[in-house]
Amino acid sequence: MKKLFFILFLSGNLTFTIGQTASDYFPAQTGYKWNYELIPLDSLNNRVDSLKFYGIDSFFVESPFNGRDAKIVLTKTGVLNTINLQPFMDSLFYSFSGANGYEYFNPFFLSGLLSNLDSTLGLNFFSFFNSLKGWYSYYRFSSSVNQEYTIFSKDTLITINSINFPIRFQLIGKRLSDETIDTELGRFTCKKFLLERRLSYTQLIPIVIKLFGIEETIWLAPSNWKVKSYIPSTHINLTWLNGPAFTIPGLETNIKDQINSVDEIPVQPMMFELYQNYPNPFNPSTTIKYSLINSEYVTLKVFDILGNEIKTLVSEIKPAGMHEVVFNSTNGLASGVYFYELRIAGQVTSRKMILTK
Repeated sequence: MKKLFFILFLSGNLTFTIGQTASDYFPAQTGYKWNYELIPLDSLNNRVDSLKFYGIDSFFVESPFNGRDAKIVLTKTGVLNTINLQPFMDSLFYSFSGANGYEYFNPFFLSGLLSNLDSTLGLNFFSFFNSLKGWYSYYRFSSSVNQEYTIFSKDTLITINSINFPIRFQLIGKRLSDETIDTELGRFTCKKFLLERRLSYTQLIPIVIKLFGIEETIWLAPSNWKVKSYIPSTHINLTWLNGPAFTIPGLETNIKDQINSVDEIPVQPMMFELYQNYPNPFNPSTTIKYSLINSEYVTLKVFDILGNEIKTLVSEIKPAGMHEVVFNSTNGLASGVYFYELRIAGQVTSRKMILTK
């Protein structure tokens, strides 16, 4: 009887351990595609359906990346009528080891937030976060429920109105209780995680004062990975540090079965191609190349993340063939994400580029 009890005890523990294998929650085969609906939230966390947009991720390949075996996922976002026609512009990187799910931190994917903070506070957060690039264990499946763990932490100084303030940026994780949710793909019992981007004031160490935290709740389904996420709007008040008060809008993301345009748009064959700038990231200059099938009137412009025009690089008739232009980031441009847009004969395409200083 004791032997039987011991075997049952081991079997129970073995089942529990296997159930916590992080890779079981990621699709097994390349080619898997995720379709997402993304709905911005206002300052009261009401859905703003008029600003709804869409995202598509595609499990492209498994390959070594910066010291780990990575599952590389291509990603893109856009509006309903064009998302299926757009090329994939960015990549996500995941890796798994036992009960841990790793993600490669790239400040590029915080570009909206960082540009908001840079422009609001007059700071250069992008360069700071760029120093944190690397692999981190975001999802710890065997972690105790509701127990926080630190994914990474870094201290620095910021200057507001000529006054230096010591701050600490942390990415904090927490595994929440499993939850069963209904989606367009079916019902899943999900592992649920809370990730918090936390900024704290460290002048009074060992007392650390939390300034604000941007929280994201993520639902991971077996063999499907992320099927839902929720980021509430974050109200930030830095007036006591002689800074401003402002709100960062929230975002709700839900998995969809398919993304179908309600109004199909006739698609003309592209008369040109716009290439990724090189180098990227860059400082202070980068080269942008594009090719034309025919001689056409061309406009090539650079915009910041808020859509403000920074510079017109080309505005003239160009012959067929390959062309290139150098964009120089002088004249006081801040670090961050910028867009360059090529417009020819009513057709438009754009790409992102990153300026680091």
